[in-house]
Amino acid sequence: MVEHRSMTMNIKSKAAHDLAKELAALEHTTVTNAVTMSLREALERRRAEVATEQRRTRIHEIADRFTEQIRTNPGPSLWTVTEDLYDERGLPR
Repeated sequence: MVEHRSMTMNIKSKAAHDLAKELAALEHTTVTNAVTMSLREALERRRAEVATEQRRTRIHEIADRFTEQIRTNPGPSLWTVTEDLYDERGLPR
């Protein structure tokens, strides 16, 4: 059995109230459902923005570490690497 408790919000903005009523009318639902839907959608958008920013930050951190690693330890030169792949005539070994 699902228990439903009545909760109240006192919105003291005429504009917010009018927007909620308009959305409810357009969606053919109650003001409560319209507000819930609107808040849910806003939260989904914001969470996606936060996740994107977190991924972007992580990618930059990885790129910075990679750049520092290459700067301090560049590894073998391209000439050294290709020397083993091709003979003196430039043909694959």
